[in-house]
Amino acid sequence: MSAPATTAAHEPHAAPETASAVATPEFDSREKSMFGQDDARAVTVIGKMLVGFFFYSLLIMSAVAIWTLTRGGQVDPHAQTSHHAEEADE
Repeated sequence: MSAPATTAAHEPHAAPETASAVATPEFDSREKSMFGQDDARAVTVIGKMLVGFFFYSLLIMSAVAIWTLTRGGQVDPHAQTSHHAEEADE
């Protein structure tokens, strides 16, 4: 069988101490400056990632556009010339 659960009656002083610690979430100036430095570093990293993703997308888009233009799109160029030749004969 399992052991009986302990009740909060055995520790009456624990509840008021935790309530006062939760009620005052103040930070000192050192912690605030650390938060500011961490935020600045995060903004810099996110900005660099966005710039990198933008240039990667631009590079891939340009490569696909050039590839599509040099290949003539998805249409077979020989099929176009034979189709036009049939229309000219009629």
